[in-house]
Amino acid sequence: MTTQPAQPAQAPAPPTPGSLRRIVAASLIGTTIEWYDNSSDQSCDLRF
Repeated sequence: MTTQPAQPAQAPAPPTPGSLRRIVAASLIGTTIEWYDNSSDQSCDLRF
């Protein structure tokens, strides 16, 4: 029985600029939805 040396795992490729924009847009949309959802649960008005 022969053993083969373990090969190191390859690192994933870095995100492309297009996919990075998509990630940022999805995060912004999700944060906005959560903010509006949670702000309606509070009994006091949010004034800035």
